[in-house]
Amino acid sequence: MASSLTETAARVIISLAGEPGDEKVGSTVAEFGAIESVQRWLQEDSKLAIAKAIKRIVDTHEVEKALASIKAVSGRFVIPGDAEWPAQLGDLDIAAPIGLWVCGSEDLSAATSRSLAIVGARASTAYGERIASELASACAQTDVTVISGGAYGIDAAAHRGALAGHGKTIAVLACGVDVAYPAAHQSLLARVQESGLVVSEAPPGAGPHKHRFLTRNRLIAGLSQSTVVVEAALRSGALSTTNWALVLGRRVWGVPGPLTSATSAGVHLGIKEAGFTIMQDIKDPLVDFAQPVQRQISVSEIEIHHALSTGPRTTAQIMAMCGSQADIHDVLGTLAMMEMRGDVRHMGDLWFEA
Repeated sequence: MASSLTETAARVIISLAGEPGDEKVGSTVAEFGAIESVQRWLQEDSKLAIAKAIKRIVDTHEVEKALASIKAVSGRFVIPGDAEWPAQLGDLDIAAPIGLWVCGSEDLSAATSRSLAIVGARASTAYGERIASELASACAQTDVTVISGGAYGIDAAAHRGALAGHGKTIAVLACGVDVAYPAAHQSLLARVQESGLVVSEAPPGAGPHKHRFLTRNRLIAGLSQSTVVVEAALRSGALSTTNWALVLGRRVWGVPGPLTSATSAGVHLGIKEAGFTIMQDIKDPLVDFAQPVQRQISVSEIEIHHALSTGPRTTAQIMAMCGSQADIHDVLGTLAMMEMRGDVRHMGDLWFEA
């Protein structure tokens, strides 16, 4: 197989052999490419775990089995260079995923082009869950995709809020996309997949090992334009997502809670010392996705621009070129507004395009 590797097959091999987030592996792939990296690991007399694992896999049917497994759950393996690959993951540099196993009908790149991560404590309070749910529902109303981790507490509330608002949501898992974890969220993850996506860099069948939750968090931060942490204790795993977001130059919003709440202590410290932006209203994080208001040009403005495109004109000439239906008051009013905006200037009897 090594002599006839495709880019996809090489990346599947690395995904099967390595651990998500291994920056040594990422560095090698960044330098040599996936195909040459696999060939180098095969040729080396190396004690590296990745080299040993690849040698065990390369002449087996593991690649075909993995691709068949993802196909069986109507999924796919997405790699850099695919149209569906989110360009923002390039910000992770050598920590970027080798590939992503994806389930759901949405396009991953399109779904994450306007996306907000909502993360927080598993042992959340009713207050935190309400905030997460309401924020996610507000995202749904503004066509912003909600990204979270599919866990208990804040994650689940965020996914449910997006679903209740008939919006898109993405669950980034620390296990294979065909593994329901936690098991109680099997139906929730199925609903997420129906209207959004379930994503993982761990191959199908992979279990939710503890360290994979932390490495998973960099993907949540990397896929999103900004992150909201709703509740987090001082040593909460959710804060690893915010750390990655800050490293990537993305905004982090912190939801304040009661001063006496240990569940909010990590958020409060982040607001105080780590540069979190305090969230004072449910709609605050949506300012990061506000579209600039497109000024609608009236028929009069279009006609005036056309009249002045070949040189300066008097008001009477502009009137004549705007047609017999043009109203003098409308034309003069439009010229005055255009002058205030700097679109045209007036000198003597003539109007000029600025």
